Amino acid sequence: MKRSILYLLFLTSGFYSCQNSDDSVFEESADARLNAALASYEKQLVDAPYGWNAVMYPAGGGSYGFYFKFDNKNRVVMYSDFAAASASTAKESSYRLKAMQTPSLIFDTYSYLHVLSDPDDEVNGGVTGEGLLSDFEFAIYPDSIKADAITFVGRKNQSRLVLTKATQVQATAYTSGEVAKSVVFNNISKYLTYFKRVTIAGVTYEISVNQAERTIKLTWLEGTTVRTFTSGYYFGSGGLTFVKPFVNGSQTITGFTNITWNATTLQIGLTANGAATTVLNAARPLAVDVAAAKRWWNEPLESGGDWRTLDGFHVNGVDNAFGVDKLTADGKPYVVYIFQPGGPGFYDLLAPAFFADNSLSLVYANLVSSAFTADGRAVFTVARSSGNSIPTTGPFIDTQNLFAEPTGYYFVQTSASTYDMVSAKDARSWISWF
Repeated sequence: MKRSILYLLFLTSGFYSCQNSDDSVFEESADARLNAALASYEKQLVDAPYGWNAVMYPAGGGSYGFYFKFDNKNRVVMYSDFAAASASTAKESSYRLKAMQTPSLIFDTYSYLHVLSDPDDEVNGGVTGEGLLSDFEFAIYPDSIKADAITFVGRKNQSRLVLTKATQVQATAYTSGEVAKSVVFNNISKYLTYFKRVTIAGVTYEISVNQAERTIKLTWLEGTTVRTFTSGYYFGSGGLTFVKPFVNGSQTITGFTNITWNATTLQIGLTANGAATTVLNAARPLAVDVAAAKRWWNEPLESGGDWRTLDGFHVNGVDNAFGVDKLTADGKPYVVYIFQPGGPGFYDLLAPAFFADNSLSLVYANLVSSAFTADGRAVFTVARSSGNSIPTTGPFIDTQNLFAEPTGYYFVQTSASTYDMVSAKDARSWISWF
């Protein structure tokens, strides 16, 4: 028993001896060292004479350009390329550096950064309740801090915020409104045709822009071989910048500068690699995916599903051109438009679906025959309508008539589960199916 007590006393004295020895390694306490680190980080942010360029990469995808100018009173002035207004109008909010699980930079009042995280999908087009899965509280890791660049990691969604020290010219580009001028590139959504082309250094590219995901896709031909390039993009002092440079042979394109918008001709002008060019309308794809239409038609037959669209046709620059969301049936509200292939020898179904008894209800529909051409088009013929209280005018009839356009439609696969159906007549009408 005495031996056990002596042994325990020996271990206890050893523990305290080690603890005192560990403390002696540092001249300051852990709290003092942490506070010194936070002060150092704040000094680096504040001492950048012309502020910081920044790119935000939300976990939900996309890339967004920002500019920050921090002061030593916990205030930050910022610009954002999210919209023309935020690119031209400075917004001041507060920030603080705080010791949490790691040293952290927190933007603690609503700012342009918070727009990306806003849970209201109407604010940023993201997921209801989650926004774009972005952040406004960021962890700081010592190995991600350089003299002219700092990378922060979001504490909730692990999105990335990358700051690089701005030059005077870059800072002036924000404060003078030059960056806001580049944001007119977003007007590419106002083109009347689905297909758009731009010629750079003698090569013609089809250009596709997904503004929701902040991606640009270039498609071109090398002989008969189809090539594609896709990159994220953001706006900043250099105009529109690709997240990854585009390399084609001897030319490397990092983005577009001198971006202009002609409201009369509805055309974008830009400079690429020092040469001015214009984005032009095109009536057909540069390279037709001849298997896409049949692939689209077959997919629901194999999966047991159907294709859906919320807005129906986009026509001549107008989303939901026929107002399908105004359809009703016996007081039931419209939910979605459906296309259901019937399979070989059977009619396909084209119909608005309504909400009734906690489920989708088809009250009336078009019965459709589908044919596929060797050059990659689908041609639809409306055989007849079926159901109760079938409208004789309005969105249902307008959709039916355009669907049966004799020239038919090209199909563009935009993801593993989405297709765009584009008028082969003039590319000025299309439906996005999911």
